[in-house]
Amino acid sequence: MPDQATRQCVIDFLDGYYDGDASRVMACCAEDFESIVYAPVELFPHLGHQRGRQWGVEATRILRARYASRRYELTFMAVEGEKASTMVRVSLKKRNDHRIMQLQVADFFTLRDGLILSHRAFFDSFDLVQQVLGRDLTEAFAASVRHAMPA
Repeated sequence: MPDQATRQCVIDFLDGYYDGDASRVMACCAEDFESIVYAPVELFPHLGHQRGRQWGVEATRILRARYASRRYELTFMAVEGEKASTMVRVSLKKRNDHRIMQLQVADFFTLRDGLILSHRAFFDSFDLVQQVLGRDLTEAFAASVRHAMPA
């Protein structure tokens, strides 16, 4: 698969995901699509380990329900054949308190026959939890684990 086709598929996926367009997300994914977003699923149930392109429906529904606006900026993309990686700057506006949350996401994609087969994503979930709650948890968390890390 030419790099340009891979690049366009990944961009279409990201556009659909952050626009809340489930049909666009599903159109980019293979039937046996698998996604792993490394985040606490108790707080972010649409993330974690998901299988099947139908995941796009639930993920976009939750995004639209929780966030009044969702924007992303593609800051980096590398493509080699059917593999792509991206760095994305995301801005989310919470519906309940209108607070703006910002995060950097690293995404890794593997395509097959022009569709996304696997997706892996990483972000600083501790920082995002602090933004969701609207308070700094670092000191309290550090105090609770201080004795777990002997000098």
